[in-house]
Amino acid sequence: MEKIFVQGGEKLYGTVKISGMKNSALPIIFSTILVKGESVLENIPIVSDVHNALSILSQMGATVKYEDLHTVRIKTENIDPNSLNMELISKMRASSYLMGTLLAVFGKVMMAYPGGCNFGQRPIDEHLKGFTKMGAKCKESDGYVEITTDKKLKNGKITLDKISVGATINMILASVLTEGKTIICNTAMEPHIDDTICFLNKCGANIKRVGNTIHIRGVDRLKGVRYSIFPDTIEALTYISCVGATKGVIELKNIRTEHLSSILPLFEYMGMDITDFGNDTLNIRSSIQLCGAHVRTAPYPGFPTDFHPQFSSLLCYTNGGGSVDETIFPGRFAYVNELKKMGGRVDKTNSQVFIMPSELIGTETCATDLRAGAALIVASLGAKGVSTVNNVGFILRGYEDIVGKLSSLGAIIKVI
Repeated sequence: MEKIFVQGGEKLYGTVKISGMKNSALPIIFSTILVKGESVLENIPIVSDVHNALSILSQMGATVKYEDLHTVRIKTENIDPNSLNMELISKMRASSYLMGTLLAVFGKVMMAYPGGCNFGQRPIDEHLKGFTKMGAKCKESDGYVEITTDKKLKNGKITLDKISVGATINMILASVLTEGKTIICNTAMEPHIDDTICFLNKCGANIKRVGNTIHIRGVDRLKGVRYSIFPDTIEALTYISCVGATKGVIELKNIRTEHLSSILPLFEYMGMDITDFGNDTLNIRSSIQLCGAHVRTAPYPGFPTDFHPQFSSLLCYTNGGGSVDETIFPGRFAYVNELKKMGGRVDKTNSQVFIMPSELIGTETCATDLRAGAALIVASLGAKGVSTVNNVGFILRGYEDIVGKLSSLGAIIKVI
């Protein structure tokens, strides 16, 4: 098993290029099933989830070829919906997007229940309710979900009971080729949803967002295009946390500042100096003394749940400590015991975690999910001594070359 070894205490300096957003790349890759012709996707991150998504398409009969390290060409016109790799599907939460695309094209889908990180209940109820409103029949049994429709999917108004990124995207995917107009209300507003919309519109879809309502006018077909994936917001925030933990200075390149605009003032309040150089570049300088903060996770543009664990690690290195109130995934606290192993003064009460200033000491820890693993790297970079992070497959699911990027910034870190 691979492990990540970190010698803590080294300040980070230099420039790091943010990769394409995993959470955009996955729905866009699966949405190529809707396209007639070749899709060319640029700024694709090199992470295991993307590799698995492309493998699922290949095994269904799609043609998948890399033009270069971060550009892939995809043709899906000859795919077989009955040739799904159930093992890979059961490892990926984003495989749920096969439901919307296969239902739209073939009128049916039977697949393993989507997998992904294990931090509590992540049901697909909202997805299935939406498909039902479109006239589909949904059935779950023995770890599988089956969705069928005897006729074409119906247009109309779909109101999500809960704000859900996955359900929002799936309703879009199922609706773009449906006759007439579909209105989706109470939608999530995360950047990767708008990234997916931008791709589909460039392919010829007719999708418009008005606040948290999405209007879709169905079209007959989508054409293949060349499209560049948005930069990864959570990766950028993770590297900012690394700078805060080590009290360094870095330059972030290939970012979209507007996607960070609600979080950057928080870092500035804590004592970081942030300069926008334009050309998708930010300079981040951490002061020696950072003050703490109290945050509450919320749908975009609120504080992102995917940044909760990394921010908790950063709070260990602040003067006042702070807290995170988790409102989206109440099971997202497995990292707490790992921080305690390092000497973190961390307490969880119900859906809140309270962090006191801590002198973290390097030790052996275990990544329990993607963002928890990133949190342990943040903690290890600022800790005294040597840390070892086990179960790093979770981390590699969503961070492209995190070890190489941190090494280039001066961190003493390697895979062993």
